[in-house]
Amino acid sequence: MKARAALFHGPGQPFEVREIDLQEPRPGEVVVRMAAIGICGTDLHSVKGEWSRPTPSVLGHEGAGVIEAVGEGVASLRAGDRVVLSWAPSCGECADCLRGRPAACVPLHRAMGNGTLVDGRTGMSAGGETVYRGTATGALIERQVVSERVALPITDDVPLEQAALLGCAALTGVGAVLFAARVPEGASVLVVGAGGVGQFAVQGARIAGASSIVCADPLEDRRARVLELGATEAVHPDELEIQGGADYAFDCVGDPETTRLALRWTRSAGTCVIVGLPAAGLRLDLDPAEFNRREKWLTGTMYGSEDPAVALPILLGHVREGRLDLASMVGPAFPLDRIDDAVQASLSGEPGRVLVNP
Repeated sequence: MKARAALFHGPGQPFEVREIDLQEPRPGEVVVRMAAIGICGTDLHSVKGEWSRPTPSVLGHEGAGVIEAVGEGVASLRAGDRVVLSWAPSCGECADCLRGRPAACVPLHRAMGNGTLVDGRTGMSAGGETVYRGTATGALIERQVVSERVALPITDDVPLEQAALLGCAALTGVGAVLFAARVPEGASVLVVGAGGVGQFAVQGARIAGASSIVCADPLEDRRARVLELGATEAVHPDELEIQGGADYAFDCVGDPETTRLALRWTRSAGTCVIVGLPAAGLRLDLDPAEFNRREKWLTGTMYGSEDPAVALPILLGHVREGRLDLASMVGPAFPLDRIDDAVQASLSGEPGRVLVNP
């Protein structure tokens, strides 16, 4: 099987759009014709050289499409079904998977570092050379072969361009608030970073019924966006000041500086959640007094701290009830041949989610 894909060869190099070879679906696998793929901060870590992964690779993991074919033994999906990709299918056997936390699956994270699927294969090649997969997925391609567990079915009432955002940014940002921190009604919330994940965290806080939602971001356009999505205040990080601190603070960037900012403005006995992923090798310098004298809680979350198969129907319910806005979150869309333009738009701080339509 063949498909056109955007090959990433390394930081500072242009993507190469070319036809590659895909292994035919094995038992338990499906073929997904991709309709829309979001450019995520995780992809940008590789583009900027902040993460080291095998190349050439097909980046991308946030996307939606339509099932083209199913392998032997696939019972939950059939050709024509519309699906959202989950980059955390899990091995289904380790301790984390058995307790319902597939995003923490050790074999999954090993696969992401190695540029493979969970079973150690890539199933992709070009000119006889192995092609690796970004985030155990590799979505920047016309069609791809993935495990049945990766393709989560959705109904026909959500356009695929909007549904693509559910695959990562929404599950991560909304999930951090609703499933990881479990923010109660009436709480005060701080969100540091107003990119895609931060914008969804703001929406999650609104859905939770937060009494105040302050968002800090250096980009004016993004600050304007979060005010439309439910933030009660949006400020530059240098101007951030919260009387008494916030009950819950979410660092949706993941840099040590943004984590320190979020923790600083977490009230005594409040909770600070690290949502964003840092560049490789960065370390966080902490003052123990934040935890013993002020009794703060610092924790992290991966992919919203819930099984995507459980979280996705909940988020879709919020969409149908008008509580979760996807339409205004969609930014400019580029064809696969303009993948470099799409990446640059995302790097420049485009307030909407940049999409690729293969």
